[in-house]
Amino acid sequence: MYTTLCEGDSVKLDRRLGAQAMLMARMPGAEGLLSAFETPRGTEFKAEGCIGQIFFDDMSYLNVVPRIPNLEWKGDSGGMLIEMLYSVFGMETARESYANLFEFCVKIFIDNVNVLLRRGLRSKYHSVEGNEKAFKGRIMFNEHIRQNFIHKERIYVEYETYSQDRPENRLIKSTLEALVRRTADNRNKKGLKSLYMNMEEIPESEDIDRDFGRCVGDRNMADYEAVMMWCNIFLKGMGLGGSSAGSLPYALLIRTDSLFGAYVARKSSQKRTDGAFLTKYKAYVKTSDDTIGVSLITIDLDWNFYNREKDTSETDAELMFMSAPGYRVIPRARDGDRLRAMAGSYLADAMVQT
Repeated sequence: MYTTLCEGDSVKLDRRLGAQAMLMARMPGAEGLLSAFETPRGTEFKAEGCIGQIFFDDMSYLNVVPRIPNLEWKGDSGGMLIEMLYSVFGMETARESYANLFEFCVKIFIDNVNVLLRRGLRSKYHSVEGNEKAFKGRIMFNEHIRQNFIHKERIYVEYETYSQDRPENRLIKSTLEALVRRTADNRNKKGLKSLYMNMEEIPESEDIDRDFGRCVGDRNMADYEAVMMWCNIFLKGMGLGGSSAGSLPYALLIRTDSLFGAYVARKSSQKRTDGAFLTKYKAYVKTSDDTIGVSLITIDLDWNFYNREKDTSETDAELMFMSAPGYRVIPRARDGDRLRAMAGSYLADAMVQT
């Protein structure tokens, strides 16, 4: 069961769900985004200045969608959010609707892992001990004498092997398996199973925390950065790393000002030929130590437009909007929110094209 909530609107929750919402609102990083207070009829909860998903332990959730004045997306307010996310994250696949932000994030993860597989998974050397038929590496004399007193045809050795069995790949495999159990979208489920089969020879992680601690963050692993961020969100932030099909109550949030700014800049850059647009994003995952246990996941968007002609980087969305062909004047903004007004003008164009 879910409820769609426009940013800035409030919703009444019963006391059990309200207790989880109260914990989310009190976590560091939720200031100015989430608020919850008790009333005689339950808990009044509000998400302001952000979009996202609020997930509770009974599998119900709230979809928090952006508010664009005087714009209706064919009766589906979540459609505007999906359009912006497709553009901001640079996903070139055909636009498809998703029931909530979680399923869209799963789609992003699938696309990122596909790119990683096309480029090739990283391998590493690791030590292996075994009773082999042929000599390799070095002899482990004590173990060799103990095990091969009778079996003279074998030799106990320690050697190094080069394989894809490394912490990052094990965590990806575990994330794929967890998401197959959790997703309700058949398209995502099909994509996850296909990726899981492509990583058949890689084992799943036996200790998620230990493997995260062993991940390497050097430049040789730059292709893994986005994928590992999503693994951290799904396995630890949402609590999908356990054996159960459930997850922790969580709030997955993106600030609307950063989303609108990145969307306006992205759409403006598509009309220009003098540079390249780059989006970067980073997630911050905080999990409470309370007995109920909730998580707050905030995603920060960062972008820049590199102008090849001037050898400069642009980071002002309003300037990008005004310099794009066909967009010279910023539309009238209600409450002075110019980014929202600019995003609304581009969304109106996208709505006509769909």
